[in-house]
Amino acid sequence: MKSAFVTVGTTSFEELIAAVTAPETLQVLRSLGYGRLVLQVGRGAAAPAPFRTAAFTLDVFRFKESLAEDLENADLVISHAGAGTCLETLEKGKPLLVVVNEKLMNNHQLELARQLYRDGHLFYCTCRYGTYFHIICASF
Repeated sequence: MKSAFVTVGTTSFEELIAAVTAPETLQVLRSLGYGRLVLQVGRGAAAPAPFRTAAFTLDVFRFKESLAEDLENADLVISHAGAGTCLETLEKGKPLLVVVNEKLMNNHQLELARQLYRDGHLFYCTCRYGTYFHIICASF
């Protein structure tokens, strides 16, 4: 069973959590063979209720001392564009979709994501397109 891991870091990123838990995105993940989605939701108000069915599991937590085990167990990482998270994920050789938080001032996340994309390390997007997020996930 494949697993996707979503991390927002130490801040909040409500739009990312909403996008990955949208029914369309969950359907795409399931159709691609993902049976588990792990969400690290940070300080955000959005914390979906975990659930488990015979075919799919959603696990949710706010913070951990280390994300190393979650990154290691993931077949796909969907992340904010924090430099530490990007580098740690890439060091583990995991496919990475970076979602830039456009609400941050002086958006260094966009610059980092754009450069790592140009260097062939990851794909990046924003949540601006709402329900089209599931189409981006389908490319993995």
